[in-house]
Amino acid sequence: MAVTMDGVMGHLHHASGSTGVVFCSPWGFDALCTVKFHRLIADDLARRGFPSIRFDYPGEGDSLPVEEGATFATWVNAAVQAAAELRSRTGCTQILYYGMGIGAAVALQAGRQDDKLAGYMLAASALSGRRYLREVALREKVIEDGIGIDFGYPPGSTVLASFIMDPQLAADLKAVTVAVDTVSPNLPVLVLARPENAADRDLAEALSAAGASVTCTEFTGYGAMLDGVVTSPMPMALIETIGDWFNRAIPAEAVSRPSDAVEAEPMMLSTTSFREQAEIVDTRLFGVLCQPASGTESAVIILLNMAYAPHNGWGNIWVDTARTLAHQGLATFRVDLSNIGESPADPREPDQVVYSETQLNDVQAVIRHVRSMSKAPILLAGICSGAHSALYAGAANSEVAGIVSINQLRLVLDPDEDVESLLMAGARPLSDYKRRAFSLGTYKRVLSGDVDVPKAARNIASHAKDRLSRGVSPYLGGLTKLGRLRGQLFGILRRLEERKVPVTFISCRTDGSLDQQQLYFGKSLSGQRAFQGLKHILLENADHTLSPPAIRRQLIDILAEAAVESSRRG
Repeated sequence: MAVTMDGVMGHLHHASGSTGVVFCSPWGFDALCTVKFHRLIADDLARRGFPSIRFDYPGEGDSLPVEEGATFATWVNAAVQAAAELRSRTGCTQILYYGMGIGAAVALQAGRQDDKLAGYMLAASALSGRRYLREVALREKVIEDGIGIDFGYPPGSTVLASFIMDPQLAADLKAVTVAVDTVSPNLPVLVLARPENAADRDLAEALSAAGASVTCTEFTGYGAMLDGVVTSPMPMALIETIGDWFNRAIPAEAVSRPSDAVEAEPMMLSTTSFREQAEIVDTRLFGVLCQPASGTESAVIILLNMAYAPHNGWGNIWVDTARTLAHQGLATFRVDLSNIGESPADPREPDQVVYSETQLNDVQAVIRHVRSMSKAPILLAGICSGAHSALYAGAANSEVAGIVSINQLRLVLDPDEDVESLLMAGARPLSDYKRRAFSLGTYKRVLSGDVDVPKAARNIASHAKDRLSRGVSPYLGGLTKLGRLRGQLFGILRRLEERKVPVTFISCRTDGSLDQQQLYFGKSLSGQRAFQGLKHILLENADHTLSPPAIRRQLIDILAEAAVESSRRG
């Protein structure tokens, strides 16, 4: 259940127990990768009788920006406020604070202000702000290395995977060091320690020396979870272990819900330029409708998930896009499809939902929901797999007035292609494989075992096969697989053309999306001229996730123009 607290957006998990749990998330990219993990933990704890609340820090995720700039104290105050909200809504009396990454520092500081502290759960903890910022800088350097573009981040900024930290917060964190020598005697503490990370085990020992009752458990699946949001592996056994620890360490006393408990209202956040409200589609799919402050929109753009990235998007791209477009009179609906972010899996469907019929059915449900709220033209927009969903769901629904496909790596999904392998292969053009193949650094990484040679070979072979098929398919037509797949794509585009639905393909040089366009439309993209409503835009100096701020501003302009074109053609 979505709740709001003075501009902060949260999610409440009801239960009748006397001990509640406040989740203090990591920052930025790590928060993006762990939304689903934390939702599953909170759901499991609620089933065991522990009410929980998760929230986005002020200025992060779905929460409103902080005009004067966020600080570490701003985050700690938000955690304290979340605890008060949890108590008022559920009647729980004591609070256990969970913190991951820099959120562990937030959890410890918030717990010190709570006179009915039940304990802590600390995961992959970062208690020194200065050390944490150094680690962030190192991780970002690894991400940027070899991509070959100018990201154009503000000078001196703290960035990780296109998440840009509030400069005031970054400056504030340099002075943050949270000690653990003042914890209450016998306080229950669960430490989730990263494999082979001595600092996490040192923390457990320091807490024990201070008198806490500490259990240290290996954070299994940590590396895979924070490797991105491509396949979204969840350590279900660890979630069970966490729940079992709660049952052993925390008294399971039930309390009555207070008679003056605050009833949940629709989640609403507003500023002078936009207003946002949480929506549940078909009782299961979570989304946020962002409208102009006037309440009147000229179009609604549905923003779809990229792989398993939650609805706020990589680098918060969909939140920033939604709020900027609202200022221009356009509404958006950012949504988590099944088994992504805040939306649970459909128990009747497989867990792997990317490129599946399940996702296309979800998109149809979202379109119906949006139509029930607005009479304005509806557009679909997505990045990568979200672009695939936009194209195919849009072709099948007469309510869709426009489609924007961004960096779509598969214009048509080959039925013989393994989706799991496709997702794990990542985004990389053939030219990049060729360049790396002749790099001395690549040879060194192969010898050290850092390169998955079989996977790289399969990816190169796949690109080479595409090149060969591209050369012969025009002469053999439907006799080749590529010819049949091209016929499928062109059939979709013809149906959209008949409905006067404009389609905008956006691609860049660094991820393989341009290769895909050339595979189906020819090296010069001359095949696109057969479709009057089709437009192709090549973004220079862009990566797959559109990290550079200048590229994101360009995308917003493209989406606004697409909305105008959809209204004109319709």
